[in-house]
Amino acid sequence: MYVTSKKEKRPSTRRKDTKKSGLTQVIGQIKSVVIEKCRQWHVGLDDMKRDGESLTLYGHTLGRSATCPCCGKRTTRVHRYSLRKIQCTEWLGHHTTLVLESRHMVCTTPKCERKIFAEPLAMTRPYGRHTYEVEERIRNEALGQTARKASETLSMQHIWISASACIRVLRQMGRVNPEVRTSGYVGMDDFAKRKGHKYMCAIVDHYTREVLAVFDSRYGQEIIDWLKSHPEIKVVTRDGSQSYASIITAASGLIMQISDRFHLMQNLKKDAVEPIRTLLGQKRMKQPYPYPSEDEAYRYIMDAILGMGDAMHRSKVKTYYDVRRLKDEGKSIAETARLLGIRSQKVYKVLGTDMSKLLSTDQKQALKVAREMARIVSDGCITYTAVAKKLQGKVESRIVHRCMKPITERYKVLREEVRLHNKALGEKGKTVRVKADSIWKYIVTGETTSKKLLKLHETHPEVERVIQICILFRKMLHDEDDAPTMDDWLKEAWKCPVKEIRGFAEYVSNDRKAVEMACRTRFNNGLLEGTVNKAKAIKRSMYNRANADVLRAKMVFGGMKWDWNYHLN
Repeated sequence: MYVTSKKEKRPSTRRKDTKKSGLTQVIGQIKSVVIEKCRQWHVGLDDMKRDGESLTLYGHTLGRSATCPCCGKRTTRVHRYSLRKIQCTEWLGHHTTLVLESRHMVCTTPKCERKIFAEPLAMTRPYGRHTYEVEERIRNEALGQTARKASETLSMQHIWISASACIRVLRQMGRVNPEVRTSGYVGMDDFAKRKGHKYMCAIVDHYTREVLAVFDSRYGQEIIDWLKSHPEIKVVTRDGSQSYASIITAASGLIMQISDRFHLMQNLKKDAVEPIRTLLGQKRMKQPYPYPSEDEAYRYIMDAILGMGDAMHRSKVKTYYDVRRLKDEGKSIAETARLLGIRSQKVYKVLGTDMSKLLSTDQKQALKVAREMARIVSDGCITYTAVAKKLQGKVESRIVHRCMKPITERYKVLREEVRLHNKALGEKGKTVRVKADSIWKYIVTGETTSKKLLKLHETHPEVERVIQICILFRKMLHDEDDAPTMDDWLKEAWKCPVKEIRGFAEYVSNDRKAVEMACRTRFNNGLLEGTVNKAKAIKRSMYNRANADVLRAKMVFGGMKWDWNYHLN
C-alpha cells in the first residue's frame, strides 16, 4: 500500500510576476512621457527623483553645437558646464524642477564681439528660472488679481512664487506701451493716479474695446509721438479739453476730433441750472458786509493822520508829503514846483526839513501803529473801539478814533446798503421753488410734470428764454429733426442775458469743429469712462498704491488678447 505525502501549496509566482510587470509598465510609460517632453526641449533625461511633493528631473542639453547670438555662427567649442534650476509646470500633482546641465560655448569667429555665451534653451528665456508655460500662468494670474492672491492660486498649481515676484513680472511688462495696431478709431481720456496730484492718460480702441496705451502724464510729448507712430488713426474722441485738442492737432492735422456729448451736456448743466435757480429766486444771494483791504485802510488812516492839527500845520505836512512823493517818482525840482504851484526855493527847503520836527506828537504816535491798524481793519474790525482793544493800549483811544473816522464814515454807508438789500430778500414773500433735478430733466427731455415750469413763460419770461436756449442745444447735439444750425444757436446764445450761457457759447465756438462732429456722428467717450472705472477698481484692489508700471500692465494686458509668444527680454 502506497501512501502519498501531502505537498504544501505554494503561492503562485505567476500572479506575482504579473503584478510586478504591470507596475514596471506604468513606471516605464511615465518615464517615456517625461523623456518625450524633454526631447521636445532638446534635453536628455539622466535621472528622476521624488521627495515628498517635489519631483526633480536631472538632464543635459542635446546637440554638439550652438549658435552665437551675436554673429549667428555655430560653434562646438565648450568653455564650461553649469547647472541651471528651472521651475516647470506640475507633473503628477508634484512641484517639478528641472536641474539642467547647460554649456557655455566659445565663439570661434575672430571678429565677433562676444567670445563666451550660454547656449539658448528651448523651454525658457536667457537667465530665466521658469519655463514659458509657467511664466504664462504667472502672468495670467497676476493680471487677473492681486499679487498675494496670485501667489496663493499659483501655489495650488504647485508653482512656488512670492507676491513680490508677481509684482516684478508686472513691472517688467508695464515698462513701456506695447506696439499694437489700431482700428483707426480711438478715444483718449485722463484718470487720477493720485487725485489732485498726478494724472495719467489712457487711449482705447472703439472697435476692439481694448486699452492700447497708458501714459504717465495726461499732457506731453510722448502722447504726440504715439499718435504720430500710428498714421492709420482717423478719428479721436475726447472731452472738451483744449490741451488734448492741441496735442492731436500737433500730431496730425488730418485726424478728425470729436467732442464727447456727455461732457458737453455736463458743462451746460453747470452753466445753466445755477443761473436759472438764481433768476427764479430760489437761491437767495445775500451780500456779505464789505471791509476795506489792508492797503485801502492804510490810505484812509494816512489821510486822517495828515489831517490832524490846524490849517497851517496841515498845509505844511501836505506839502512835505507831496514833495516827497513826486521826488520818489523821479520828478525834478522844477517839475515838482510847477506841479504843486510853489517856488523852487520852497521845494529845496521842504526836502531839507526833518520830518520828526514837522509832525506833531499825536501824528508821530499814530504813524507807529498805522500799518497795524490797517491790518486789524482788513481782518474785520470796523469800529474804533474794537481797533483800540486790539491795539492793547499802544496808542490813546482818541487818536484811534481820529484815525478811524474816515473809514467808519465811508463804510457806514456801504454797510447800510448791504443791510437793506439783505433785509429786502427776506421780505419778498413766497418765491417759486423748483428742484434742480426737475429743471435739468426739463432741459434734457423737454417734458416736465411741474406746473411752475410750464407757466414760466407767464411768470418768468427771462427764465423761459434761458431754458429754451438749452433745449435747442440739446436738440442740435442729438441731431433731432427740428434742431437749429450751429450758427443760429450761437447767435441766440450770445444774446442771452445770462453771462454763463454766453461763456458756454464762447466755449462751443472755440471748439466748433469737434462739437459739430459730435452732432453728426455716434462716437462718444463712454468707453473711456468705463476704462477709468476699471483703473479705479485696480487701484482699490492694490490699496490705491499701484505703481504706474503695474497699473499700465493690468490695464493694457489685462483685457488684451495678447500673443504670449512674444517674450520680454
